[in-house]
Amino acid sequence: MKINRYIYIVLSILLAGCSEEIEEQSLLHGELLGQGVSFSASMAEPFATRATYRHDGSFNEGDIMTIYRQYSPDAGISFDSKSEAYRVYYLFSKYVTGTSVALDIDWKPQVGAKGSNAPGTTFVQTAADSLTWENGRTVRFRSWSRSNLAGCISSKKKGSYYPDYCVSEWVTVSGPTLEVPLTLRHQGCRIGFTAKSGNQLAGAELCTDYHDYMRQDNASSTERDESTAEHGKTEADAQAEADAVKAVYEKMCMPSGVDIYTSLLRTMTKTLYDNTNDFSDIPYKSTADGIVSFGTKTSAEIRDEVQRPLFAGVDGRMYMVTIPYDMSTDGNQGETLRLPACTRFRVKLFDVNDGDKANTDNVEATYHIFALSDIKDENGDVMFPDGLELIPGYSYLFSVGYRYESFTITPVNNFSWAQQDQETGRSEDEAQPKTNSKSYQWWKDAINAAIPKELSDTYDPEFHIKSREEFLEFIKLVNGTAVPDSVVYNHYFPAIADQPAYTMPDTLRGPYSFYEEGLDRHFKVYLDCDLDFFDWKLTAIGNESPSVRLGTPGAHPFRGEFNGQMHTLKNVYLDGGYLFGHCYDATISNLKIETTHDFMLLNTAEAKDAKTGFGAFIIGVSIKAPSSGNPIAHTLSGSSYVVGCIYEGKAGGAMVGKADNLTMYGNMMAASGLASGTGALLGSYADPADAFLASQGVGEPLKWGRFMVNYYDVTLSPGTHAVSTIVDNYQQQEYIRGAKSYVLKAKNDNLLADDMPFSKLTTETMRQGFYGLAPWKAMNYAIWKYNSSDFGKKYPCAGHYVNNNVGYAHTYPQLVSGAPADDGNANVLEQNN
Repeated sequence: MKINRYIYIVLSILLAGCSEEIEEQSLLHGELLGQGVSFSASMAEPFATRATYRHDGSFNEGDIMTIYRQYSPDAGISFDSKSEAYRVYYLFSKYVTGTSVALDIDWKPQVGAKGSNAPGTTFVQTAADSLTWENGRTVRFRSWSRSNLAGCISSKKKGSYYPDYCVSEWVTVSGPTLEVPLTLRHQGCRIGFTAKSGNQLAGAELCTDYHDYMRQDNASSTERDESTAEHGKTEADAQAEADAVKAVYEKMCMPSGVDIYTSLLRTMTKTLYDNTNDFSDIPYKSTADGIVSFGTKTSAEIRDEVQRPLFAGVDGRMYMVTIPYDMSTDGNQGETLRLPACTRFRVKLFDVNDGDKANTDNVEATYHIFALSDIKDENGDVMFPDGLELIPGYSYLFSVGYRYESFTITPVNNFSWAQQDQETGRSEDEAQPKTNSKSYQWWKDAINAAIPKELSDTYDPEFHIKSREEFLEFIKLVNGTAVPDSVVYNHYFPAIADQPAYTMPDTLRGPYSFYEEGLDRHFKVYLDCDLDFFDWKLTAIGNESPSVRLGTPGAHPFRGEFNGQMHTLKNVYLDGGYLFGHCYDATISNLKIETTHDFMLLNTAEAKDAKTGFGAFIIGVSIKAPSSGNPIAHTLSGSSYVVGCIYEGKAGGAMVGKADNLTMYGNMMAASGLASGTGALLGSYADPADAFLASQGVGEPLKWGRFMVNYYDVTLSPGTHAVSTIVDNYQQQEYIRGAKSYVLKAKNDNLLADDMPFSKLTTETMRQGFYGLAPWKAMNYAIWKYNSSDFGKKYPCAGHYVNNNVGYAHTYPQLVSGAPADDGNANVLEQNN
C-alpha cells in the first residue's frame, strides 16, 4: 500500500473536533482524528483556535503549533510562495478546554523560536511577534503541531520524547471572515501499553532477539523459558520469527518533525539521537544536524544509521510512535509497514509488593511476553491474524497487568487517538480529587415527580443515580449526614383517617432510609451508568457507630431496593470494606464490582418484622476484588435470598457468613485463601426448627429447592466444604458442587448427553467432577427458576452467565446483561433430583 494514498486523500474539513472516516481505508475499528482550528480575521484578535487533540478536547500546556500563511495575487487561483510567512506558537495556559481560545492570550509566540517573513529567511521570535493578515485579501493557511503530552517537550528528557506530530492541508479564505477551518491529522502510528488498575508499568520493548522467540508466552520467567521450546518450536523456527520481525523493525524510524510541503514525517540519525539531551528543538534542526527526509537514504543506510522508535513513558503509559511507511529509496518506497503476527512484546511491571521503598529498581523478576497472534477481541477472535499494519493516524493500545491474580492483555478496539485516550482514562484518573455536590437535585426531582396528581395515583418515587457526586449524596441521605438546612424538598404526607394526603416544604434533617413507614413501601434506587470512584475513601451505605446496633435509636439502615441495572462500580475504596453496612428488608440487585481494594457487599441485614419482613434479597451481583471477610454478606437474619451471584478473588470467609433462613440459587464462589475445613458458600446456618443445631451455629443439611446449583472451587481453597464445618455428604444432584468449576468441562457439555441419568455415572470421580450441566448453564437455570417465582417477579435478576474463553481472561462464568430464559436445561436438573 503506497503512502501517497494517505497523504493526498481528500478529507472533509470539520469544525470543533469532529472526527473523520476514510472509507478507502476501511477503518472498521476506529477513525482517524481530525481537529478544527478557527481563525479570527480581526486585527485586534489575529486568530483564535478551538477543538484540540488532548484526551478531553483541550490542548496540553506547552503544545507547539507552527502556522504558515501565503497570499494569492489572483483571488485564489494561485499563491505566491514568496509571500509565505510562519510563526511558532506554544500554549501558555495551564488548561484550556475545547471552547475558543485566542492567540496572544492563551497561545503565545514562542520566544527564541525561528519565525519567517519570507522564504529562505528567518528571524528569532520575540514575545511581540504574531501572524496577521489584511482584510480583503485571499490567503491560505496551513499548520503542523507537536504534542506536549505530560510535559514531554518541556521536560527535555530523552526518555520522555513523545514524537506525536499532526499536520493540516492548505485552506483558502478571504478576509474578513470569522472562521478558517483546518484539520490537524496525526501522521505517525502509535503502539501503546496502559496498566490495569493496581498495576504500574516499568517498561516495554518490541522483541527482536532470537531468545525472545524461544521463550514461553505470558508471565514466564527465565528459569522456565529456554528449557523447553514453546509448542515444540525449534531454534530454526525461533530464528525465522525473530528475523521476520527484525526486518520490519529495521525499517521503522523515530519521527523528528514534519515536512510541511509533503505532509511526510522526517526522522533522525542514531548519532543525533544519542548526542541530544534537549529534544525540545528537534523539529527545527536541519539535514546538517542529522535530520533525515523521505527518500534520501537506501534501506541499508536506514538500517545502519537511522534511529529506531522506542517505548517512552508518557502520561502513565508506555508509547512507541513510529513513521509507518518505508522511507528508503528502494523499490518499496512509501509502502506501509506491517509487523508479522509472530511479533512479540515484553512488558515489565513494578513489583508493587516490594516493601523496600528505597529500591528504585523493584521491577518484577517475572517478565511478561506475548505475541500479536495471542491477542483476541471481546468475541474471542484473533485481532491481528495478519499482523499489525502500521497505518498513519492509527493508535494501537493494549491494557496489561494483573487482574484478580492473573496477568491479562486486553486490546482497545478504538484506533482514534483522542477518543481512545478519553475512553480508557489517564494515569491521573487514579488520583482524581473527590468532589461533592450539595444540591441533592436528583433526589428532590424524584420526589416531586412521584407526588400524586390525582386521587387514583400512588406515591412511589424512583430515584436514579447518574454520577459519582449523586452516589455520594445517596450515602449521606441514608446515613443522615446530609448538610442540615440545605436539602429543602416537598414532603409528601399520605392520607390518614379523615385527613387527605398533602405536601408541604420540609428540610431533611436526619437519615432517609428509602422506605415510607406510613405506606409500608420500599422505594427503588437505580444506578444509571458505570461509575469509577478513583479510589476515593467512601463510607458504607447504612453505617452506624460501633456502640449502636440495629433496632436501637441511632442506627441508620438502608431499607430500599438498590438496582444496579447491570452497571459496574470501579475502584471502590470503602472505610471498613462494606458497601452496605446495615439493612432492613432491603434488596441489592444487578450490580457489578471491580476494585483492588478490600470489599464486602453487605455487613448485616435483618427483618424489621419477623413475620412479614425479610433480611435481604441479593440478586445478580458480580464481585471481582479481594475480600478480608465474607464477600456477599456477613450476617443475614430473617428470610433472605442470594441468587445468581459470583465472587472471584482472595477471601477471608465464605460467600455468606451466617444465616438462619437462607435460600441460595445459582451462585459461584471462586475464592482462594479460605481455611481448610470451613464453609465456602455458607459459613454457618441455624435452622430455626432445630434449637439444638441452632445453638451449635449450624443447621440440618440444606436440601435441593433451598440450596440449588451453587458452585465453589476446591482447587483454589482445598479442603473447604459447602457449608460450615459439615463434611459434604450431599448427593451431587442435590446441589451441583462442581469441584473444579473453573474447568468448565462442558465446552461439549461435560462430554455427556443432556439426559444422562445420575445412576449411569459409574465412578465417584465422574459423579463429583463431571456430573451435570456446564456451570453457567446450570446457574442460568437456577436464575430462571427464581425469576419465575413470586419473589423473582418482584425482585428479578436482570443478568445471566456466559462462558468466557477470550484470550488470557479467566475461565469462570461471566455475569452479563439479559435475564435467562428456559433453555431446556430444566429436564436435566429436575429428572435427576
